[in-house]
Amino acid sequence: MSRPPWRAISVAIAFVLTVFAASTVVAADTGDYSSFDPDPTGDAYLDQHFLTDGLANGTILSSRSVRILPPLAATSDFDAWQVWFKTTAADGISIAAITTVMKPKAWNGRVVSNNYAIDSVGLKCNPSYQLTHEVSIEAPDITRQLLSRGYAVVMTDYQGPKMAYAHGPTQAREVLDGIRAALQFPAAALAGSPTTMIGYSGGAIATVWAAQLQPSYAPELRMLGAAAGGTPADLSLLRATMDGKPPASALYLMAALGVARVTPGALDLLNATGVQTARESKNLCSSAALLGAAPIPLRSLTKVDPYQAEVTQRIYRETKAGGLTPTMPIYLWHGVFDEWIPVAGAQALQQRWQSAGVNVSLTLLPCDHLSCAFTPGAIDRIDEWMGVA
Repeated sequence: MSRPPWRAISVAIAFVLTVFAASTVVAADTGDYSSFDPDPTGDAYLDQHFLTDGLANGTILSSRSVRILPPLAATSDFDAWQVWFKTTAADGISIAAITTVMKPKAWNGRVVSNNYAIDSVGLKCNPSYQLTHEVSIEAPDITRQLLSRGYAVVMTDYQGPKMAYAHGPTQAREVLDGIRAALQFPAAALAGSPTTMIGYSGGAIATVWAAQLQPSYAPELRMLGAAAGGTPADLSLLRATMDGKPPASALYLMAALGVARVTPGALDLLNATGVQTARESKNLCSSAALLGAAPIPLRSLTKVDPYQAEVTQRIYRETKAGGLTPTMPIYLWHGVFDEWIPVAGAQALQQRWQSAGVNVSLTLLPCDHLSCAFTPGAIDRIDEWMGVA
């Protein structure tokens, strides 16, 4: 969800100043990894911690009714709740996460997990906070469109407590357990509903990973399809188009931090400038004004060439989509003029899944990365899967 311009501009300026101020740091201290974690939101409910060991994934831990702020609340008539649930981190550790559930008054009996592109490293950037504390504008307005068609919408904070931006293995589990929790939540009365997913760009990572993990991780869910656009299916392809290159360099650095937070050994690559930059930038939210603000290459923040490091190669292997086989239909769309996310990644993903017998299609469109997010085909495909006229 986009932020007010004044805040976006201040964040962009802060990011640039942080990077240049960090150049005065003399020595790195990487002993305390918690210093790279995001700060609490300040909302006592959202900052809770739970004991989750021994609980089944998707178990509801707490819930509250919430008031969603305009403009969404002004354009849709729905009830909303936030639900804490038990899930599992990619390393197998038991954790808690939260999802926001919205059910329209004229519900059509179906549920969509809107895996919104959080694309940020701060907890205040999550849907749970943005929907209830900020005058936030979702662009494109997928949630409003889904609610207007009668779908109940699940929006999960899927990046985990460390805000692991771009880390598919983390995001998949939280998306699936968020759906489980929403369907089990008594007040919403969604039990047994068929479900689909949608996500673009960073949200597409969560979507394709959840789709391929679902048969083994959450086979009981009635998943009728997943739509993903502008999909960064292979992070190794992004170096050429995003690293140090405006306007996407800041997003690239945030994604590098997000993945490093949940990858043992990755933060050890940071030099003094990188340590200070990561610590000072650990709560950043993405914004239009931030794009192009810091065309700084990742190599300037690391002790050695990060692309030659074994940990980086491990990250590429572990985050590349396509290693598992979904059983639900998949709809991919991608812009042939996408300047950030090479279409080759989506094409390779489609080919790999097709060879495994997956019902997967890829639509190539004459648009760039930002404009391709606004194409209407994905929601139309959801209507087809769900049998909505």
